Amino acid sequence: MIKNGELINERYKVIGSVGHGGMSDVYEARDIIFKRNVAIKIIKTDFANNIENLIRFQNEAKISACLNHPNIIKIFDYGEIDNLPYIVNEFVKDQTVRDVLDFKRNLSALESTAVMIQICQAIIYCHSKHVIHRDIKPQNIFYGADGSVKLSDFGISVVLGSAMNVNENNKIVGTAQYLAPELITGGKPSFQSDIFALGIVYYELLTGKVPFDGKTAAEVAKKQISEEMPSPLKFMPNLPIDLVNIIMKATNKDLKVRYKTVDELYQDIIDIYHNKKKMHKGTNLFSRIFGLSND
Repeated sequence: MIKNGELINERYKVIGSVGHGGMSDVYEARDIIFKRNVAIKIIKTDFANNIENLIRFQNEAKISACLNHPNIIKIFDYGEIDNLPYIVNEFVKDQTVRDVLDFKRNLSALESTAVMIQICQAIIYCHSKHVIHRDIKPQNIFYGADGSVKLSDFGISVVLGSAMNVNENNKIVGTAQYLAPELITGGKPSFQSDIFALGIVYYELLTGKVPFDGKTAAEVAKKQISEEMPSPLKFMPNLPIDLVNIIMKATNKDLKVRYKTVDELYQDIIDIYHNKKKMHKGTNLFSRIFGLSND
């Protein structure tokens, strides 16, 4: 049990507990060498007894340490305390997008698109380094009061062509609501599977809902594979049709139709973000019934 005031590695003075993740505890601490506050993530004892959990934890540290981007949480250090590994990273006071959605339900088209622009920039950078995130979801995106966005949690990420990848023994990993159908059916992670997750996040930002949900992960996964993607207009009838088209393309089950690169997705999002007419133009009831354009 880490106590307030405790000095870790003769460098990090613990200030207090920040929270408890799935398999780790997070503390705020003061780096007495560089005179800055940091976050220390320490794996829980129960999870440290599982080799796969340890590999994931180490994987996050190794991959994150190779990334340097303003929209990605920075990793500063890695070590052990009482035989438990810890990661020291940039301390972010902001809420996660999940916290924001739980409070506000959904964001406006403009706010949602501003978030997506930054997340796309982070993933474009990751993909340029051959890193596939594999766990893009609101819980792993920090959202600042100033609108800034930072991506976190590279625990199940993979580096294409690298030996450092996590050996998952052919298990399906990730969160079912954001998992691309081809992954559920045994396909390998790809840039396009990250794009699918980005599309689901955009969907949720705008509507406050994920396309498919259920009582179990298996139930959600079955829907992801077999059911047609419901249009965001089902939940938010006045969304700009251009945003809807972007989401439907990003989440298309057919890889030939889905965006091939995040750059393509990003460019479409940027184009509509700077087009005030399109950004504020939704579809009215008459147009939706008869399939007429607003142009």
